[in-house]
Amino acid sequence: MSLLIKLFIKDNENVSAPSVKKAYAELSSIVGIVLNSFLCITKVIIGFFSHSIAISADGFNNLSDAGTSLVSLLGFKIAKYGGGNVHPFGHGRIEWIMGIFTSIAVLFMGIQLADSSIETITNPEKFLFSPAIIVVLILSIFVKGYMYLYNKNFSQITDSETLKATATDCISDCMATFAVLLSTIVSQISDWQIDGYCGVFVSVFIIISGAKSLWEILGRIMGKSADQNTINFILQMIHEYPEIVDVPHLMLHDYGFSYFVISMNITGYKKDSEQLYIAIKEISHLLDTKFHCDCFIQIDYLMNDEELAQKLIQKIQLVLQKYSDGIYIRHFRLIESGTHTNIAFDLIYPADLQNKEEKIRQEIETIINSEYPQYYTTIKSMIRRERFRLGQTHKTC
Repeated sequence: MSLLIKLFIKDNENVSAPSVKKAYAELSSIVGIVLNSFLCITKVIIGFFSHSIAISADGFNNLSDAGTSLVSLLGFKIAKYGGGNVHPFGHGRIEWIMGIFTSIAVLFMGIQLADSSIETITNPEKFLFSPAIIVVLILSIFVKGYMYLYNKNFSQITDSETLKATATDCISDCMATFAVLLSTIVSQISDWQIDGYCGVFVSVFIIISGAKSLWEILGRIMGKSADQNTINFILQMIHEYPEIVDVPHLMLHDYGFSYFVISMNITGYKKDSEQLYIAIKEISHLLDTKFHCDCFIQIDYLMNDEELAQKLIQKIQLVLQKYSDGIYIRHFRLIESGTHTNIAFDLIYPADLQNKEEKIRQEIETIINSEYPQYYTTIKSMIRRERFRLGQTHKTC
């Protein structure tokens, strides 16, 4: 792989560049197609002549892996196209869509092979042993182990859900092939006919791998939490600017294949408006240089009125106490907004109160507006997670 990287990936050490990440992903898929096709042909031939359904099942598993790599390669090719009038955020999410179809195909393959294996259990055929079988299976374990290593490495470089799922599938294949190897040895040295049972075992691995891959891709589409290392890097960069008081909200919008948009709210005081403007320009430039992403930053100018803030917090807490001690306020701030003042805060509540979230919000707005009709209230409600704690200064999304 190191040789192929040097031959086919230009500027291969610049792994932060999207074009380099896509080149790594394409190379991984092409090598996966070649190696899986080789393993499939070898195992199917050996399984046919030895009457071993387990070996044949393992071979068809490699065929499904080759198909997965082929579809992934197609997805990577389409994902290379940038944004346009129709799809302004690029085509990176095509990889996820391709991954869904691939995962479903793997699931059906596993179910079909399970059916064939059960048929072998009920109507077994005599197993014909050959030393070539042992050689092929051991070779397969080493090849799949190597594929796991480079796919895991490439998935870290590219942050590709497809390559992560491929790496998981490779290690599962190693275990499944080991089971077939065990079946072959046991069948040779004893009268135990466990070939069909091992075929079922292999099929279960295929089904589990397909289901896991599908679940991970769906999770990415639904919106998973941002990489914590990326979040920490951004926050550390922001902390270099003392005029920025806080970062109430920081979000990464993932559009697939290393392209994402960063949006954030920062707070400061109007007296530092010039420095804040310079700061957000520098931060946007640094983030674009580092991640090749778009960045949108909103500045909220704070009011320095501690007495009013405490009075409002007490009123809000009176409402919250009626529902649960587990609800708390985060990032409370008074924001200057031209002709009016905006009261903004996050409301963190337990999952069992989710159906009452709108009622709680309305009660808070009513009690504030009754005494301060000139103020606008902005409440952002979130279900409490274990990683959220009082005193945290940001939200990942």
